[in-house]
Amino acid sequence: MEDVTKEEPLAMMGDTPLWSVAIFAARETPDELLETLRSVISAAADPTKIDILVNGNPTLATSFRELLLNEQLFQMDAQDHTYRIWDIKQGGKGHAWNQYIHAIWTGAEITFFVDGYVRPKSDAFYKLTSRLRDRPEALAGTGTPSKGRTAEKVRKKLLSEGGIHGNLFALSRHTIEVLKKENFALALGLYSFDTVLGAILGYGLDPKTNQWDARKRIIVAPDVTWLTEEKRWWNPSDVKTQLKRYLNIAQRVLEREATKYYLQKRKLPIGNLPKHVDEYVLTWMSDCPEHAKKILWRYPLSRLALRRIARPTDWSMADQAPELIFAGKI
Repeated sequence: MEDVTKEEPLAMMGDTPLWSVAIFAARETPDELLETLRSVISAAADPTKIDILVNGNPTLATSFRELLLNEQLFQMDAQDHTYRIWDIKQGGKGHAWNQYIHAIWTGAEITFFVDGYVRPKSDAFYKLTSRLRDRPEALAGTGTPSKGRTAEKVRKKLLSEGGIHGNLFALSRHTIEVLKKENFALALGLYSFDTVLGAILGYGLDPKTNQWDARKRIIVAPDVTWLTEEKRWWNPSDVKTQLKRYLNIAQRVLEREATKYYLQKRKLPIGNLPKHVDEYVLTWMSDCPEHAKKILWRYPLSRLALRRIARPTDWSMADQAPELIFAGKI
């Protein structure tokens, strides 16, 4: 396999950039988001389209814009990257991803998706690109975590079963074009972003026709990784985040079982999946009551997650188009 390095720039494919990067932000501080952007720039080929998608936090969107204007970011070696900052009114990473795919993405051979608190290693994009070039039949590629209490467990599971990791993964141009054509969208309020998208990819974007084969269709690259700020058990905000994470994991269990039902049992076209998380989960529970009871008994915290899912939610801001608040070149 060819070793792709930063000393050998990757050319554009005709008029189409080789890479684009979507950075998802909501609860980060402007400084944290800036560090992520710096890491993305360091890892990016020339030229790259970089979109910063700030969802449900207009204060962060405007603060980050002002920070960039006052930073020396533009004094770095010229890379001719284009970047845009988007204010997405409705919160939720899944909704921001939908907006990016259907309203913001303008085409690239490979698109990377990065969380706002994640700092890709400088060779991450190059290595993942090399893997995707080596296996053109693959729909996606994913990095794996290298730090944290559960990193080793998660990495082994991805390597043995397949799937994507939501912190850093990539989709090919063909994959995004099919997702757009089929009008696929993640359900609003969904927590298990990577679980659902990974399942869709594992079925080759067509569960009615294809058998499950995530390991064939998703490249898992254990040497593609990133850094994050270490959590501190004595920090009240970190403790609060961890407690919320336990509830989110319980919600993931319900969403995972619902996803199996829609794709494995009903084999629904990917554009026909429910559009809101309450419908997504409650339809499965209504259609499969005995199985749902077993899941609730096996995972007691999922009862609390179910209460949260069932609460009325105002999704009206999801109808608003993303607002471009800044654009420029680096």
